[in-house]
Amino acid sequence: MIEDALRYQTQGDDWVKRVALGGVVLFFGFLIVPLFTFQGYMLEVMRRVLRGETDTPPAWDELDLTDITVDGIRHTVVVMGYGLLLTLALAVPGLLVIGGGLGGSEGLLLVGFLVAALLYLIGVLAMAVILPVATGNFVRADSIVAGFDRDVLWSVGTSRTMLMAVVMAFGVNILISVGATVLGFTIIGYLAVPFLAFVGQSAIMYVWGRGFADAYEEEYGEPPLAPTTGTGGTHRSGPATTGVDEPTGDSYADDSSWSSDTDDDGFGTSAWDDVGDSDSGQR
Repeated sequence: MIEDALRYQTQGDDWVKRVALGGVVLFFGFLIVPLFTFQGYMLEVMRRVLRGETDTPPAWDELDLTDITVDGIRHTVVVMGYGLLLTLALAVPGLLVIGGGLGGSEGLLLVGFLVAALLYLIGVLAMAVILPVATGNFVRADSIVAGFDRDVLWSVGTSRTMLMAVVMAFGVNILISVGATVLGFTIIGYLAVPFLAFVGQSAIMYVWGRGFADAYEEEYGEPPLAPTTGTGGTHRSGPATTGVDEPTGDSYADDSSWSSDTDDDGFGTSAWDDVGDSDSGQR
């Protein structure tokens, strides 16, 4: 899984151009707007992975830059919303710290620091699980409100499949961070960091998308998004919808990428069985 994620952006004949453009966009992130464009591209990566289309990363020239930039801004609203919740959770111990400092109470000051540190640790760990699920549901429904859907957050966020994806994404982040640190020792290497970060963030979104797609299907009995007829994927095609007696289409009838196979523990193996992954990059 991690190997597939790291190789994701190196697929296709034009991968050098795709990575180069991604690195350039991130390089100009200090202008703020390119950061939203970069994030919007990453959301498109997840959108395609949710459809099971893991063999064709989005090409920059087939995307509407305005659309993906707006998507990046909308997703930032979701992230800021959870950041606000974390800040509010730290407000009470913060008041204890302030009160202890103003009142000269060392005991109250110590209690405030300990409670704040504990809540911060719990909050960070919770965000590590919540944000991937919130992002996946935001992409699935193309809605800011969906990023705060408590039912999906709980059902998918507590899934073993999704938790494994979170751990794997954390591993990818460590590998990229180490690589960026090594590159940063030289000027030439430092200039290459944005390109490595583009590949790394794509890998993280790939893992998040695979985990969310399998966990969502396990919980709700259908994939989060229906695949498009082409290899690429179109922006904002919307979630998969089916009637009671209406077939979902041949895309799922014979598509091995959404296999319902399970292991001895009943755990879905469609996204985690790496047998044959090196041949196609799809599950």
